[in-house]
Amino acid sequence: MSMQYGGRQVGMTYKGVVKGNVIQFEGVADLPEGTRVSIIPEQQAMTLHEWLSEARLLRAQLPTTSDSVELLRQLRQRRASR
Repeated sequence: MSMQYGGRQVGMTYKGVVKGNVIQFEGVADLPEGTRVSIIPEQQAMTLHEWLSEARLLRAQLPTTSDSVELLRQLRQRRASR
């Protein structure tokens, strides 16, 4: 959403990429010199390798009680029978 303030639009959202510690906007960003801005980095998507590594770490933290071992055995059997 944007609104007019002093003849200028404010509240606009711009996208860009950081290169050499400077933000390069995608498209035109008509901002006057000295304009204060807030930057909110977007979350980077995980690669499959990163996701699997994190899943393995989380799995290693699970308790190895007889209940969890039995549950894993049942899940593996279901998956194998598909």
